[in-house]
Amino acid sequence: MLQPIPAGFSRPVFESQSTFRAVLQAMANPGRTVPMPVAAQGPQGWSGSMAALVLTLCDMDTPIWLDPSAASPEALRFVRFHCGSPQASAPHEAAFAVVLEPKDMPALRAFTPGTAEFPERSSTLLLWSANLGQAGSGVRELNIKGPGIDGRGELPLHWLPEGFAEQWRANAGLFPCGVDVILVGPEAVVGLPRTVTMEG
Repeated sequence: MLQPIPAGFSRPVFESQSTFRAVLQAMANPGRTVPMPVAAQGPQGWSGSMAALVLTLCDMDTPIWLDPSAASPEALRFVRFHCGSPQASAPHEAAFAVVLEPKDMPALRAFTPGTAEFPERSSTLLLWSANLGQAGSGVRELNIKGPGIDGRGELPLHWLPEGFAEQWRANAGLFPCGVDVILVGPEAVVGLPRTVTMEG
């Protein structure tokens, strides 16, 4: 019996364009919360924002790795049908990676940082952050610096997996190589390009 495939975008051209603009804004302004303009219909367990990003960024030339929480049969059919992306068997083979369970996220060093000749051939992580956009009293924040940040920015620690900051410092030391990360919340995204440094 054929299983239904989630519809994805209702207006693919317009919605993918608006989603891409949100990604560009987030990566150009690291640490800034950028609202997602579209919530696509995706697999069960995926937010509409995560589905929209995958539909926008992934295609037949971008191998994708899904963590065990994301890699349901429905999700695999969704990616194969809408994007045509090859399924990466390991994180280091991925151009894009979907991580829905941050506490079980592979170490950043498990993904490819690119090479000195081709630093752009690195992995980009789409990392789910259920708390993204939420503030609270007494929340610890990391100081971030880098291109696109006016002076010094702040990033709430509870938006990130445990131990992420330490891994990020090692990743930043690989520049111009290194992985990029997009934090994906229920209704917004935050860009963390490899040029960002974290303190605190």
